[in-house]
Amino acid sequence: MFRRFLFLLVSSALFLLFINYSYAAPAYGTHMPEKRHWTWGVEGNFILDRNLDNEEGGVEVDKYFITGSYGIFEWLSFDGKIGVGNADWHRTKGNDSLSYDTNFAGAYGFRIKGYEIEEWGIKSVVGFQHISVHPDAKNQGSNKHEAIIDEWQGSVAVSKDIGNFVPYIGARYGTVDFIKWVDEHDRKRIQSEDYYGVIVGLDYWLSERMKLNMEGGFLDGEELAIGISYDF
Repeated sequence: MFRRFLFLLVSSALFLLFINYSYAAPAYGTHMPEKRHWTWGVEGNFILDRNLDNEEGGVEVDKYFITGSYGIFEWLSFDGKIGVGNADWHRTKGNDSLSYDTNFAGAYGFRIKGYEIEEWGIKSVVGFQHISVHPDAKNQGSNKHEAIIDEWQGSVAVSKDIGNFVPYIGARYGTVDFIKWVDEHDRKRIQSEDYYGVIVGLDYWLSERMKLNMEGGFLDGEELAIGISYDF
């Protein structure tokens, strides 16, 4: 009963808390590590196209991570990532596009198990994820351009077990915040144009403990993630 209450409470809180902000990051699917156990893996995560607000163009972001999830309780897990990322800003307001080279990227989040119908192989999860990419500065002309790409996301996903295949579908509310400044001043935060997205993903179990994950995000932009992980 407490877990169901917490699931509903967090779902509502995420929606209300982030109603004025923006989010986008992989939702991980519905598989979570067992209590006091780790899941480790690697992941490639690619924002193929994300339009920015106020006709500020769009961004593309490539990220590569080592991922780790820890089961705090049977129904709650902490998710973390560390890796590298780069970004391209396609501007529409009279200036050339900018490409920021690869540098540090990191992420954190959590997931809570929701309702399950065990005999039907149906599971649900609510989660929050944040990714921050700090690409190298770009020199253009006589100016030094710096940027941070912040992705935030609240999501709900539902899956169905079909043998080794576990497809899932969900919804997310969020954005990509493009934070940029020139010559260490003139700092500006540009939010993405759309907030609501659809998640479609698949876990494929290669063995009892190893799985391949593929996930796409749509409507708010175009995003693709692929990764492999192992339960310890």
